[in-house]
This record gives sequence, C-alpha cells and structure tokens, in this order.
Amino acid sequence: MIARLALLALLVPALTAFAPKPGTLARQAPAHGAAQSESTYPLEQLAGVLGELHALAFLCQGSGAQQWRRRMENLLALEAPEGNPRRQRMITRFNEGFRQHQQRRTRCGAESEMEAQRLALQGQALSETLRRNYAD
Repeated sequence: MIARLALLALLVPALTAFAPKPGTLARQAPAHGAAQSESTYPLEQLAGVLGELHALAFLCQGSGAQQWRRRMENLLALEAPEGNPRRQRMITRFNEGFRQHQQRRTRCGAESEMEAQRLALQGQALSETLRRNYAD
C-alpha cells in the first residue's frame, strides 16, 4: 500500500504538468494503440503510456530526454522489483508503447504537445484508477 502511494506521488505531478487546462481540449477518441484488453492491469497500461511519452520526448528533445524512462524505472522498483513476474510484462508494455508511438511519426511542435496532453490525461486516469482501487 505504501509503495502504491509512493508511486502515485511520483507519477501524478509529472502527468499533471502535461495535462491541459480544463476545457482546452475537445473530447478525443483513443489513439491508435490505445485499444487495450480490459483484463490488462492498469499498472501495465500505465507502463505503455510511459513508453509512449518516452518515445515522444526522445523524438522531440533528443536522446538525452530520459525523464519518462527514469519514471518507468522508479515504477518498476516500487511495483515490480527483480524477481516479480509482473516486471517483464511491464517492461514489454513500456517497449510496445515506445514502438507504437514511433510508428505514428508525430511532428514536434503543436502536434507533439497535443499528443503529450492526451497521453498525460490517459496516465492521470490510470493513476486515479490505481489510487481508487488499491490505495483507498
């Protein structure tokens, strides 16, 4: 329980920084890779979102942009340390998110900012689901 609260303390502020102000984005359909199995654990979905954010930052800020990868490493340390069977599934989802986003060929600028906002909203929703289901 404490690990989950620590996880949320790490992720929510980072995702909130990218989220749009209320009312500034029209409701959008899920992105290409967003269709996910309902049985997928939200933590694994969150790993995929972090992978997509990492791909976007890598594309627009260069190879030194490692903030989302570091957040994924922190998430793994808290929720799936070495030896935990969930660890490989989360790493796989992160890598899938990265590859899916690379294939979209998002252009840096307004398009990438809108994509980062969309991903931040998706990450916030997943974080809230985790908080509501596992920390309350």
